[in-house]
Amino acid sequence: MKFLRTLLVAVWVVSFSAAAWAHTTIIASNIKDGAELAAAPAAFVFAFGAEVGLAGLELETLGGDPIVLDFNRRSNMGKDYSVPLPPLAAGAYILKWRAVAKDGHVMRGEVDFTITG
Repeated sequence: MKFLRTLLVAVWVVSFSAAAWAHTTIIASNIKDGAELAAAPAAFVFAFGAEVGLAGLELETLGGDPIVLDFNRRSNMGKDYSVPLPPLAAGAYILKWRAVAKDGHVMRGEVDFTITG
């Protein structure tokens, strides 16, 4: 009985861990969270650790004013993305992203940055 209970716990741990590993976040980008940039890059270029569907990308000022992006949701999955940015004046900004894993799990994150020049 003790062996069966140990086996069930082990299966549960492995299952839980596998589900957790299936979800990802941005692992590389040209705009790092908390960055202070002299000028805005022409695009937000970023990569996830696993293939996801990019469900949304929003840019807003620190005050919550939305900034229109040339972003069209793609139906295919990918790891690498590049979204053009409009010219940005000096100030603080927040990029908010939403991605969908293959299992349908929605992940969210933010990248805060400041344009100084």
